[in-house]
Order: sequence, then structure tokens, then C-alpha cells
Amino acid sequence: MEELYVANTIFALNFFKYLANTSANAQNLFFCPWSISSTMATVYLGARGNTADQIAHVLQFNQVGVHEGTPVTPQSLTSCDFMQQIQRDTYPDAILQAQAAGKIHSSFRSLSNAINTSTGEYLLESANKLFGEKSARFKEEYMQLSKKYYSTEPQAVDFLECAEDTRKKINSWVKTQTKGKIPNLLPEGSVDANTKMVLVNAVYFKGRWKTPFQKKLKGLYPFHVNSTQHKSVEMMFLNEKLNIGYIADLKVQILELPYVGNVSMFLLLPDEIAESSTGLELLESELTYDKLNKWLSEDTMAEDDVVVYIPEFKLEERYELKTILTSMGMGDAFSQGQANFSGMSGENDLFLSEVFHQASVEVNKEGTEASAGTGAIMTGRTGHGGPQFVADHPFLFLIMHKITKSILFLGRFASP
Repeated sequence: MEELYVANTIFALNFFKYLANTSANAQNLFFCPWSISSTMATVYLGARGNTADQIAHVLQFNQVGVHEGTPVTPQSLTSCDFMQQIQRDTYPDAILQAQAAGKIHSSFRSLSNAINTSTGEYLLESANKLFGEKSARFKEEYMQLSKKYYSTEPQAVDFLECAEDTRKKINSWVKTQTKGKIPNLLPEGSVDANTKMVLVNAVYFKGRWKTPFQKKLKGLYPFHVNSTQHKSVEMMFLNEKLNIGYIADLKVQILELPYVGNVSMFLLLPDEIAESSTGLELLESELTYDKLNKWLSEDTMAEDDVVVYIPEFKLEERYELKTILTSMGMGDAFSQGQANFSGMSGENDLFLSEVFHQASVEVNKEGTEASAGTGAIMTGRTGHGGPQFVADHPFLFLIMHKITKSILFLGRFASP
């Protein structure tokens, strides 16, 4: 499972960098990389040939030794059961089982079980499902293995004759799965009679701070979008012993805000904003797996008595991932005539039409409101990770499941 979290983290940072490089500086970003990875792994389960290789490359399976090569050849199957299936001319089923029994899928199952064992300490609602045109006739073996490893199975729907009704049914299913938090994942016109296969992935998270913020300051305070523009926000205040660190070469503070349970939010805040920019450009360009590991380690972070000011905020971001994943190198899966999903369907005419992803987060004080003075927040923070952490300008943040070291969510808060 350790290799898998490395793969997922590298993918998360690559995905974030793509979003950051193709969006405006002041645009908020927020997504759930763990959920995207696990959902795409259900597609990988049924992919073969170059399609599978591309998915593995983008999701980083092959770089950390968990991609064992696809398609699996009959020569690589050595067990008696597999050889008997080959002799009965049912070796495609044996290949599917061989791939599904591999390290990647069992690791995802273990990871998902660990993350979802929250004992009610935080709310993590997700809805993941593959919807395919009913004429595709999914293989029974694929459906069983998808349910075994990912607790889901593809659902046959009628895009050809009833595309709009199907869209509404999919949205209704997502709404139910997320307890009403995400009611309209698929926008009108997003599917039609030519749609073959759609993957939906919706996630909602809400956690309670281990130490609630002591007060929500009365009045509105300036949040500096850049050096010349600001917007008014409500700010929260906390004075508590917290893990804090400083990246000297980037002039960035790091703060850990623990939730109840094995989850924490980490905030990465540049000392100051640059001229007509958010000040995040250098930090975003330097994000790598090795550097993030170092920044979040005990070598960088230590407990201190910290005064914290951060804005209340709620983010809800929606992405259609076809363009993003294609640009990252996963083009065949979305290409009619190139996609090879013969592990899913014997017809082998399936291709992904779109992947819809939506993620929501609420950050509030979850504590008792108290009176406080109005006016500007103090600017007495030091340049070496001192006692004040004042998030009154753009910052990056991630929500991590600490036991598995999995990044559940990753985002940029650049503008209220």
C-alpha cells in the first residue's frame, strides 16, 4: 500500500500543476486526487494494451513498481487454474483475473478501507460509478472484480434512446449517494445518443477541528488577492500549540490544522504576494513528491504556540477531466477506435466519453462565536515561521489522511 500512496501523491501533484498552469492566477482550485485515482483504477481494471499502459503511466503505477504490464500474456500465467482456462479457450477471463489479483487493485481496496474507516469523526461522502451504454454487455468477470476491489460495478443505461432521462437518473443517484450535497453533477447536454461510457466521481468532505477556532472575528477583513486588489472576508482566530514550519528558500510558512480523527489540513502560505500576482507561482512550480515529503516532515515542522488567522471559506469545484487526462497522456481511453476495454466487454467498442469530477469542502470555525474588535489584522508575523500565521492572501492547502499518507484533497484558495 505504501507504493500506491507514492503513486497517488505524484499523480495528485502532476494533476494540480496541470490545473495551475492552465488556469488564471486568481482562480480557486480544489479536487480529490485519491478519488480520481481510485475511480480511474476501476477503468484500468478493464483496460488492455496501450490503453492500459497510458492509464498506468498517467496514474504513476509503472514508476513505482505496481504496474505489472498489460496485457498479461498466456505465457505469464503459471497456475493450474489459469492454464486450464487457457486450454478451454477462456483465457481472456484468466487474464482479467490475473490483472485484478495484482498488487494495484488489492492495494486500492486496502487504502479505501483505511480511509473510509472514520468512526464518524469526519464526513466523507463519495459517489463513484461507471455508466455504460447497455448494448456494450459488460463481462460478468469484470463486474464481479470491480465490486470486489472497488465496491462498485458498472451500470448499463440507455444513452442511445433516452440520454436526457439517463442523465437525470445519474444525477439522482449521485445526489442520493452524497446525501444531497451534490445534486447536479452532470450538466444539461453533457450526454447524448453518441455517449458510450461515462465515469462519475463526486466527493464531499466536512471535518471538525481537533481544537475549534476560538472566535469568528466580528466585521469584515481584507483578503489580498494580489498587491493591488482585495476582497472582504470573515476571519477566524485561534491561539494554540500547532505544528508549524518554514521553507526558507521559498519564503513559505506551513501550518498543520488537525481535524478530529486521523486527518489534517496543511496550509502553505507565502510570506507576501508579488506585484500583480498571487505570490504562489514559485511555490506551485516547486511542488514535487520529494519536496512535499520533506516540507511536511519533522525536519521542517515543529510544535509551537501559534496565533492563526484564516478566512472562512467554502469551495465547490467541478471539472470535466477528458481534456486534462488526455493532455497528461491518457488519450486512447477517450478515443473511439483506439480505446481497448476488451477486459470490460467482448464487443470492445467502448471508450470513455467523459469523466465528471466534483469536490466540495467547507472550512469554518466549528466553535463558539465570541466578540472581537474590528479593523485590520495584526501584521506582526515573522519571516522564519514565527508565532503568527495570517492567511490574508492566497495559499495552497491539502487535506491528508495521516495513517495512509494519502492526499484526500488538494486546493488553491486565491480569491473569496
